[in-house]
Amino acid sequence: MVDRARDIERQMLGAFATVARQWGATPLEGTIAEDVGLAIEDSEIRILYVLGARTEEMRPGDIAVQLGVTRPTLSKSLTRLRTARLVESSVADDDRRSVFVTLTPEGRDAYARLVDFGMDMIRGACAGLSRQELEIIRGFLGRFADRLGGPPPVVFPAVAR
Repeated sequence: MVDRARDIERQMLGAFATVARQWGATPLEGTIAEDVGLAIEDSEIRILYVLGARTEEMRPGDIAVQLGVTRPTLSKSLTRLRTARLVESSVADDDRRSVFVTLTPEGRDAYARLVDFGMDMIRGACAGLSRQELEIIRGFLGRFADRLGGPPPVVFPAVAR
């Protein structure tokens, strides 16, 4: 019985590693960013996702916590995203020492393209599955992510906030 449970755990680990690899892969060894017309690193896509889905102003430190990266790592990525004119920083009205990061109009457009691309990937992977199967997968993934801990999941609105 223990061996069977270990086999299931190994198979799940393999399946999740495969999903992670495939999610980051695009046809012809391109990158997701390139496929949606962005000159950024794929690792910076997560920043656009977080900012596009935000429900409140975000400071760089808040973004770093949400992504599980160090502030220096985030700082380098934000510099590249500013150079690409996808994000901008503004000083907080209530505390001149605080800075907020937001998407520019170009960043909101990039966010929309990234979400559309991701939704296309989901539709392709789920083609042929029943509504019941989709609901089981969604429920499982939500519970699984909760048990992994960390920041709450990103909820993707139809339009960047």
